[in-house]
Amino acid sequence: MTWPIVVVVVLLVGLPLGAVWWSRRRFWSRLRPGRDRDVLGEVVRRHGLGPAAIARVEDAVLWGKRVDDPRERAAVVDLARASLPRPPSGRWATVVVVGAVAYLVVAVAGAVWATVQGRWDDVPWTVLLVAGLVGVGNGPRLAIRRNTD
Repeated sequence: MTWPIVVVVVLLVGLPLGAVWWSRRRFWSRLRPGRDRDVLGEVVRRHGLGPAAIARVEDAVLWGKRVDDPRERAAVVDLARASLPRPPSGRWATVVVVGAVAYLVVAVAGAVWATVQGRWDDVPWTVLLVAGLVGVGNGPRLAIRRNTD
């Protein structure tokens, strides 16, 4: 009769204590789901921006505009630098970038050749459209350039 009581006590007391002990191990403390960095919130607190200034700063970063207020200019530069993706590094990243540039050069040359020949159906419109859209995404770089004193 003592074995069932010992098993019940171990299950009722030992299992929760073991779970708490296991959850406090170093491995679990490194995992913080839902704790992503709030870049905009950090910039707003650091520069003391109000709601209207936040809207102007976000607009300037998105479209690469210059703002007049020096405090907002500093916030635009901080937010734009934080929003730029880190460039890929390594040998394979270089190979991919060189390959993409070579493909784009060939596509533009083909488009020019097809246009000169008058064959509008042979122009790679989708490649040129995607290349143009990639070029539009330079708002943060323009914002940094235009708002750096």
